[in-house]
Amino acid sequence: MLSEKSVGANKPKTKASNKTPAKKSASRTTSASVSTDIPDMKSITREQRLRHERVLFSALLAQSSPPSDMGIVKLVHDRLPVNVVDRFLAEGVTQQEVDKLVAPRRTLTHRRANKERLTVDESDRAVRLARVVAQTESVFDNKDKAMRWLRHPMKRFDGKTPIEMLDTDVGSRLVEEALVQIDEGFFA
Repeated sequence: MLSEKSVGANKPKTKASNKTPAKKSASRTTSASVSTDIPDMKSITREQRLRHERVLFSALLAQSSPPSDMGIVKLVHDRLPVNVVDRFLAEGVTQQEVDKLVAPRRTLTHRRANKERLTVDESDRAVRLARVVAQTESVFDNKDKAMRWLRHPMKRFDGKTPIEMLDTDVGSRLVEEALVQIDEGFFA
């Protein structure tokens, strides 16, 4: 994470001098004046992005409100409905990516026909995919940019795309770490 000292060192002196007065009056100013103050806007935007990420994650998992961590564990053990896959497809994940990361198309077709739910392992993989898709879209604030980033090969992943890394828990953690670095101002 960046410390405030290292962030401030990279900013021009003129912005740093405006930081203190803007923070004092931020609660009484209009949104137009707050948007010109980079430090305040960044913190508000980050909070809004985190809120958006949790809402999108909930929507992808067919939940009315963001579940707690233990709620997510319960969702996985209770097994997610197959229609979660439809939400991934609507969000921009391709059928081939779903086949590889959640369950093959033939298996999903069988589960739909028999009105079955995903298995615990498939549910776990679906949660992993939902978590990263929501985080990526939140960081880039644009569905198309997020999906392009997920499909772009990267040196840090030995030429693999971030979405290819999601087939393992360790790989998904590396992708999440890269997204945190982007969100905090590093280039990944």
